[in-house]
Amino acid sequence: MEAISNRKLELRIPAEMRYVALVRRGVRSLAESVGFPREDVADVEVAVSEAVTNSVMHGSPDRESSAVVVKCRAVSDRMVVEVEDQSTAESLPARWRICGPAEEKGRGFFMMHELMDECDNCRTELGFRVTMTKQRR
Repeated sequence: MEAISNRKLELRIPAEMRYVALVRRGVRSLAESVGFPREDVADVEVAVSEAVTNSVMHGSPDRESSAVVVKCRAVSDRMVVEVEDQSTAESLPARWRICGPAEEKGRGFFMMHELMDECDNCRTELGFRVTMTKQRR
């Protein structure tokens, strides 16, 4: 685990739900330290929490040895967050695009896309990476 420095935060956490709160606190601290307004900080916190939760629940085939990597950096007037897991899936489900508030699955991706200004995902050598960007108001 790397501490917050030079407007960056990098965490490698075990694929366990109990570490989601740690990631939230780190991301919140970085966003606040670079002057993001409270509403934007809350948006980033929730979106990152959803991404990490998805990675732990669905992107960690072997919870005993799997890890989730979170990289967050503040660049001028925006914050960029990457969450990468070790998923063996070939693609992420597209169902989130039609997700409604009553749906049980897909809300996490829906929320990430709604709360952040940009949200993309791609397959990597290790698994999946979700990259989210939030512009400072």
